Amino acid sequence: MIELLMPLLIKNPLLRIIAFVVLLTGCSKGEMQSNPYSDHPEPELEKMANRKYEAIINLAHSKPCTNAKDWKMIDIQTICGLDHLVYHNTTDKQQLQELIEDYELVIAIYRPMIAPRINCMAYRKPKGISCRDGKPILTY
Repeated sequence: MIELLMPLLIKNPLLRIIAFVVLLTGCSKGEMQSNPYSDHPEPELEKMANRKYEAIINLAHSKPCTNAKDWKMIDIQTICGLDHLVYHNTTDKQQLQELIEDYELVIAIYRPMIAPRINCMAYRKPKGISCRDGKPILTY
């Protein structure tokens, strides 16, 4: 592929500049995307993960479940891998997504530390959502 592009890069200075900018941008993005939680010890990560998950649940379940049609599912990474979270359709989805992304950064560092000591159930995709005692429940 490089062999095909080389004659174009040599003949066209604008393409050389664009290629150089793309290379620089790619490097700086990779450096900026480091995980801010990578230097935290395991006990601190556990506390952060629990706190962040609680904030997610508080936002997602801020209303009582009276009609299952008012609820949606979103994917979330947990210690055991992919899971699903139920949230009310009036929940601020952007805020929920931001909380989930931050939580998943913690989980990405914490999961390898704890994985050898936990027993995870096999993943199953939920069939739907129902309401029980005012709370949304995933049905399988």
